[in-house]
Amino acid sequence: ITGSSSGIGAELAIQLASAGVGHLILSGRREDKLESVAHSCREASSEWRMTMMMPSTTTPDDDVTNNQGPTKVSIVPFDMSAGSEILDKAVSTALHLAGPSGIDILVLNAGQYQCSPALDTNIDAALPPLMNVNFASPTRLSQKVMQTDRWKERGYGHIVTVASLMGRGASPLNALYSASKHALRGYFTALAVEERSWLRVDLVLPGATDTGLWSGSYDAARTSAVGASSEERSGTTTGDNNDEGRHDNSGRLLHADDRSKMAVGRCAQLIVSSMIGPHFLFFETWITRNPGLLWVYLASYCPMTFQLLTNIVGPLRTAMWRKNGEDALYMPTLLRQLWGCVLDYASGRSDYLLP
Repeated sequence: ITGSSSGIGAELAIQLASAGVGHLILSGRREDKLESVAHSCREASSEWRMTMMMPSTTTPDDDVTNNQGPTKVSIVPFDMSAGSEILDKAVSTALHLAGPSGIDILVLNAGQYQCSPALDTNIDAALPPLMNVNFASPTRLSQKVMQTDRWKERGYGHIVTVASLMGRGASPLNALYSASKHALRGYFTALAVEERSWLRVDLVLPGATDTGLWSGSYDAARTSAVGASSEERSGTTTGDNNDEGRHDNSGRLLHADDRSKMAVGRCAQLIVSSMIGPHFLFFETWITRNPGLLWVYLASYCPMTFQLLTNIVGPLRTAMWRKNGEDALYMPTLLRQLWGCVLDYASGRSDYLLP
């Protein structure tokens, strides 16, 4: 599981341990956080084992605890934004830890977020690291695992790709991020069809989830500094190392209303359900609260209506971002902003109905 030191990846690892998975290999940039998640996984596995040892859950013919021990948890610290040599070394280490049986399921969860208007973003600073973490590295990693572990020769393999609902429809204020997730979804959709006889690919598209994804300076996109990290330069944050918000000189912080977000535990639970469900139903899973589900349904099945609503919501979100750094996703907030625009237009305080 990549990006498993926090957020969705960490919660997914813990839930898989709770389900009695035999061996988890966790990867991420921060070794200390990986160790913490690994400890939580071991605790969850011990609780599962204790539950299975209870008399009410076992029968004389089904001694689960004798056949399966606690979940083994290994860690492979590495940075998805590093070069191909680091990635190849991480794959070799993971396969060594996996042993002769190899890797059964590869979960590509690590990612990097970006939130700023397209023309306000320093493309030279933001685009290369964003496309590397969100698209290039996951595709390289998956190919390296499949080839080195000889998935095609053994006749089976399973990849879970955590993309985003923004890979289904363009999202104003997230132009680069949306483009990177479209690329990721497009690649793995095509791969799944090309190798369908032996490879299962599950595309998971979460919406807003209650993780540290928004912990970053929203003005950083316009104030790139020499020597800053890629996240600081581009105004982005990564999924596995974002506990402390990054402030620019004004002290402002990118944020989103928590009421718009799904609980990370619920998101991970639904990902596990999609992993074990029949592939013909779960080849692509949309995970979000409403109105996020309505948004993706419109983008997929009613593109004209989606375009009309995007032309209304987009300017409102951009105006709120410029005003106070809010990544506005909560519908009541957007409706209040729209009502304020209507009042300003009706009273003559503004010549335009929308910002």
